[in-house]
Order: sequence, then structure tokens, then C-alpha cells
Amino acid sequence: MLAKERLLFVLERLNRQPSVSIKKLSDELKVSVSTIQRDLKILEEQGKIQRERGGAINKELTHTLSSITEIPVGEKESINVAEKQLICARAAEVIKNGDCIFIDSGTTPTHLIPFLTGKEIKIVTNSNFLLCKLAKEFRGEIYVLGGQFQVKYDMNLGPVTLDEIGRFRFDHAFLGASGVDFDHGEIFTVDFDIGAIKTAVMKRSNHKHLLVDDSKYMVKGIATWAEVTDFDTLFVNSFPANKKKPNNMIICK
Repeated sequence: MLAKERLLFVLERLNRQPSVSIKKLSDELKVSVSTIQRDLKILEEQGKIQRERGGAINKELTHTLSSITEIPVGEKESINVAEKQLICARAAEVIKNGDCIFIDSGTTPTHLIPFLTGKEIKIVTNSNFLLCKLAKEFRGEIYVLGGQFQVKYDMNLGPVTLDEIGRFRFDHAFLGASGVDFDHGEIFTVDFDIGAIKTAVMKRSNHKHLLVDDSKYMVKGIATWAEVTDFDTLFVNSFPANKKKPNNMIICK
């Protein structure tokens, strides 16, 4: 495939989904990682994309994210890793021994795990993806909610999951999102069933925290499940200087 064809391929892919990973593009196009990195640099210089650690995002995304356009959780794992780690390191500081916490599905909340190894806590989650991140040294307890298993998201959801959430009370809930529209104060996800899980968890939580990196800003999803003001804390890695920062926002540095 010629260089021009590769560039068009990347742009077409980013018109259907919010982000791409270098590894995935390398595998699909059967070229080296360094070739993809050069292609992404060209597109960024042309102002068409924004490069991120491990991939790139469409900074002018206009379509609404849904379960059709959402990429699998395993493919998103390598995107914006440093930003997610920064956010979760700060968020983990609110957790103390004895707490019962809910950790959401998705790649951002999963980055809490390395910062919880020495804490004696109870973790509740519907994320199977999270389980493989637990260290053997983890001293707490973990409860995995049952339900209908979704391969794409590596998580459980549905009526069974919702019923089991109602049996817990959480000191803290750490939730992720597919997109945030700060102009209208809306939080989005790509699936109504996923949104129902998040909403149910919030109702059972004493303290509610949203963990999002800046690649999610001004991205809209098919399902609205909360508002910016519903959270005690918004943990983020940056925020535009030309916008009014929400009072509940902590910029992690």
C-alpha cells in the first residue's frame, strides 16, 4: 500500500471511531510501527489528527459514538497511558483502608489498580478486564458482579448486574466515560445498558468520581447517563484555558 493510501486509510478509520492504535494499524496494514508513526506525524502536521501515546485521535470528531463505532477495550489499552496513570494516581489518594469501592469497566479506571496494592479495601467491579491487572500482592477483597458477558467490552451487564449492585453500598465509585460535553454538562457512553450500570452505581455511592483524560472532551455518545455536577470530583489531566473550569474538577499533574 502506498503512503497516500495509508493516510487515507487512517483518516477513514478515524471518521468511524474516536481513536486508533499504532499497533493495530501496523498489524492491519502490514507495515512497521515506525512507518505508522511517520504517517501519523504527517497527518498531525496537516492538522487532521492529534497524536497520542500509542495512537491518535480525531480531534474534529463530529459523529455520535455508539457500540458500533466503539473500539474494543483491549485495543484502547495502549492509548493515553501516561495521562490515565496520572489521573488514577491522584484519584487513589482519596481511598483509605476499610473502604468499599466500585471500579468501572474501561481502560482508565483500571489504572487505579497499581496504586491500590497495599490498601486493605474491598473492590467491586463488573469488569473482567480489570481482574488480569490485579497483582498477587493485593491485600484486599474483590467482588465481581455477574450478568451478561460482553466480549467487546470484557465486562458483565444487564438485569443480573443491576440487581447485584443493589446489594452493595460504596464509599467511593470511580467511573469512566466515552465522552464529556463541558459546554452542556453532559456525560456520555456508547450503550444504554452500560449507562444503566453507571447510574445504578452512583445511586449506591457516598462519593462519586469521574476519571477522564482530555481525549474525551467534546465527544458525544449515544447515551447520556450523568451530568458534570453529579460528581464529587472530576479527575482530569488537563483543561482548556479558554473554558471555565468546573468547581469539582482536579487537574492532575
